[in-house]
Amino acid sequence: MKLVVLGLSLSSAWGNGHAVTFRALLSAFADRGHEVVFLERETPWYAAHRDVSDPHYCRLDFYSDLQDLERFADEVRSADAVLVGSYVPEGIEVGRWARRTATGVVAFYDIDTPVTLARLAQDDCDYLRADQIANYDIYFSFTGGAMLERLERDHGAPAARALYCSADPEAYRPQAAAPRWDLSYLGTYSPDRQPTLERLLLEPARRMPDRRFVVAGPQYPDDIDWPENVERIDHLPPADHPAFYAASRFTLNVTRADMRAAGHSPSIRLFEAGSCGCPIISDAWPGIETLFTPGEEILLADDAETVIEALSAPVDQARAMGEAARRRILSEHTPSHRAHTLERELIAALRAKTKDRPMKSISDTRTVLVAGGAGFLGSHLCDRLLAEGRHVVCLDNLQTGDLANLKDAMKQPRFEFVRHDIVDPLPERITARRFDRIYDLACAASPPQYQQDPEHTMLTCILGVRNLLQLAEKTGARLLLTSTSEVYGDPEVHPQPETYRGNVNPIGPRACYDEGKRAAETLVFDYDRAGRAEVRVARIFNTYGPRLSAADGRVVSNLITQALSDAPITIYGDGSQSRSFCYVDDMIGGLIALMEHEGPQPGPINLGNPVELTVSELVEVILDLTGSGSGIVHRPLPADDPRRRRPDIAKADAVLDWRPTTALLDGLRRTINWFDADRPIVVSDRPALSA
Repeated sequence: MKLVVLGLSLSSAWGNGHAVTFRALLSAFADRGHEVVFLERETPWYAAHRDVSDPHYCRLDFYSDLQDLERFADEVRSADAVLVGSYVPEGIEVGRWARRTATGVVAFYDIDTPVTLARLAQDDCDYLRADQIANYDIYFSFTGGAMLERLERDHGAPAARALYCSADPEAYRPQAAAPRWDLSYLGTYSPDRQPTLERLLLEPARRMPDRRFVVAGPQYPDDIDWPENVERIDHLPPADHPAFYAASRFTLNVTRADMRAAGHSPSIRLFEAGSCGCPIISDAWPGIETLFTPGEEILLADDAETVIEALSAPVDQARAMGEAARRRILSEHTPSHRAHTLERELIAALRAKTKDRPMKSISDTRTVLVAGGAGFLGSHLCDRLLAEGRHVVCLDNLQTGDLANLKDAMKQPRFEFVRHDIVDPLPERITARRFDRIYDLACAASPPQYQQDPEHTMLTCILGVRNLLQLAEKTGARLLLTSTSEVYGDPEVHPQPETYRGNVNPIGPRACYDEGKRAAETLVFDYDRAGRAEVRVARIFNTYGPRLSAADGRVVSNLITQALSDAPITIYGDGSQSRSFCYVDDMIGGLIALMEHEGPQPGPINLGNPVELTVSELVEVILDLTGSGSGIVHRPLPADDPRRRRPDIAKADAVLDWRPTTALLDGLRRTINWFDADRPIVVSDRPALSA
């Protein structure tokens, strides 16, 4: 798309965070294939301190006054979106001109929303009028949380969205440097910040005369009583910020009073310092815990004693906190993450504005939430969705999931990971987002795992599913529940069609999972019938493939790991019980096909491979493929273990045009290779079992 920005400054970062924010955001936005034009008002202050004149990611032009702005009317008319920034000189009139001239979306980007609303209440805001808020298609804000609801509820904003600042992790990265200061602070003077700076930096400096401190930034009054061990730097260009943080054992973040009271108002310095791996001490405010984990990725302080204690702690402790902060930045707070948010919201607003009219070169950037995305199936789903160009948010408590499963996904700018248990209320970083699709794979799926904490398993299937349904209802997302063949229990009908109601023992050791999933199906279909959410339900049969955990107790992983180590092969019962095994790639294809199925509610659909074999037959195949010399040991069959299990997939074939295509031998070879990548797998001349 084409985006025109009318912002305070891109050319000069002297004494403002706007330029740093716009540079990171617009560079990442251009990297996504968009055209950007930045129009900056000529002002003596910034003209005298320009450090960027010809950005590679956008065209930068200057205008002298409102009349001169008319030169760019055609640029604005041809744009898909126009973004007006806060603090723009004569911003009220600039905003009116943009609304009159533009044919696409017109948005407002507020760096200091709490300050703006406070000034509006006092009729003292020269860049925005209260009655203009409802006229902007989107109100982007540095401040999230309840402030967004207030903008929509009290001021009529059609859409208020958090668009936090960020720092380029390639420019802001750790540097090797000898510590020069024990505690640093970087920020322009502000009267409402000064009491906090006094309490958290100047007071510790007075009480620790043998330590070194620094305050960098312009406009500090001459009458401030600086302790002798506090160095002053009047201006620090952005290019020097990484070296500044590298020379700091800790750096201090201080938030303006209005923004601290509102909460959810991170400053650019938080992201700069975190990206550089510099340990951060910050004043506390609501919502900071949604950005960084207190005590692990950031230290929150209300008094000088907390700061002094931190400065007296071992160096390794501070270093670990800085490293953790950078990891969090890379996973959630890069310019690429912010650019995707900007793109997604502009596209949504443009679609709403144009309705059925085709848009110009706007790609589908569907945002998908995958609950349980770090698990076996979930991680494969995340990879497939990313490969299809989706933005994926993975939610997982890591009870049975593993971040190692996401090592490739973590490298993608369109991927976000949030650690959370869906049994608990969803965090704001999830509920404040809009999702087009929600996949629920968030439940332990093997008997040893789900029986370890049966109460949590049941609650995951009920409270967790309810939390996701409420999110789907709020955002209009379609939700897919991964149910299970376990809802059929020990079946008396074979193979099992979706119409079969099952033979489940409601008080047995497997009931927490069997009945939990049955209750989950009830809940999602109740929401669907009530028109509260659009749902899809997949009943998954045995699935196998790379990333199966060797410790999860499933038959395929058990047999492969035992065979590869030449340990005795364990068969429960006499081995005559049968299963049907579907390769993971086929299963993921089925899940996506079901999620994207349009038309009337199809009801639950079986997904699995209809080729059935006994456990004893599976053992023979695995022994043959691995060349293992393992013997066989028989153990008692677990309680309520199904005797036969095979899906009737006629409905999946007819409704989704889906059927598995991977032959068992091919899938097992790939799985064995994954379990033992360094060990060559014997290629059997046994005929491949048909899929």
